[in-house]
Amino acid sequence: MFSFMLRRVLASIPTLLVVYTVTFAIAHLTPGSPWDSASANRPMEPAAKAALDAKYNLDEPLQVQYIGYLWGAVQGDLGPSFRDPSQSVADIVKKFLPTSLALGSMAIALAIVMGLLLGVVAALTRSRALDTAILFFCTFCVSLPTYIITAVLIVTMGVGLGLVPTFGWKGLFSTSAIVPVVSLALAPMAAIARYCRNCVLQVMHKDFVRSARAKGVKRSRIIAVHILRNALVPVVTVAGSYASSVLVGSFFVESIAGVPGFGRYFVLAVSARDYPVIIATTLVYAVIVVLCNLLVDIAHFMIDPRTREDVR
Repeated sequence: MFSFMLRRVLASIPTLLVVYTVTFAIAHLTPGSPWDSASANRPMEPAAKAALDAKYNLDEPLQVQYIGYLWGAVQGDLGPSFRDPSQSVADIVKKFLPTSLALGSMAIALAIVMGLLLGVVAALTRSRALDTAILFFCTFCVSLPTYIITAVLIVTMGVGLGLVPTFGWKGLFSTSAIVPVVSLALAPMAAIARYCRNCVLQVMHKDFVRSARAKGVKRSRIIAVHILRNALVPVVTVAGSYASSVLVGSFFVESIAGVPGFGRYFVLAVSARDYPVIIATTLVYAVIVVLCNLLVDIAHFMIDPRTREDVR
C-alpha cells in the first residue's frame, strides 16, 4: 500500500512542474505589467515602474525569475502579493483557502449522498415514471452552467422568497451557504446519479447476483453487498473527478454569491495581474486535483480486490 501511494506521489511531481511552467509563462509573457491596472487613472512615471520592478525582481531575466520563484515555492515561500503588499501570498492562502475547501467539501458530500440515493432509486424502482423523472432532472442539472444556477437560486430563493441572503457569507452552517453549496452540488450530483443507475443496472444482471437470489439471500443484503459494492468502482472515479472540479471550480459561484473564498480572490488577482497570487493559486489547485486523484486510487485499492492484485 505504501509503495503504491509513493509511486502515485512521485508521478505527480512532473505534472505539477508542467502546471507551474505553463502558468508562469502565461502570466509573464502576457503584454502589460502588474502596475498598469493600478495606474489606469493616473499614468505612472517610468522611474516609479522601474523601481517597483526592481523591488519585486521583475527586472531580472525570465529564467532567473522562474528558478527563483520555484525554489521559494518548494521551501514554502510563495512571495509577496502585488495587489496587497501588506501580506504575503502564504497568508492569503491561509486566509481564503479554508472557506473554499469547506464550501467545496460540503457541496461534493451533498452531491455524493444525493447522487447515490437517486441512482439506486432510479435503478431499483419498478415505476418507469419515477425513473424517467429522475433521469430528466439529472439531465436538466447537468445541462445548466453553474453560474446560471447560482443566479436563478439567488433570484428565486433570495429576492423572491426571501429565504436566503442575496450576497455575502456568514459561515458554512448559515443560510448564506445554501445557494453556493446547492449550485456547486447539482451538476456532480446529477452525473453521479446517472453513472450509479447505469452501473447498478449492469451489475444486477451478473451471474453472482442471480446465484445470490437463487440461494435465498435477502434482497437488502444483495443490494448492499453484491450490487452496490461492485457498482461503486466506476462511480468512485466519477465522484473523484467531480470532487476535484468542485473544489477548484468555484470562481463564478464565489464571485456571484459574495463568498470570500480563494476562487474569488483569484479572479481579483487575475484582473490586477498579481503574478505571485496567480501562480500560487494555480499550484494549490493543482495539488488539490492530484490529492483527489490519489484518494480515488486509494478508494479503488480498498474497494476492488483486483486492483490489489495488479499492484502486487
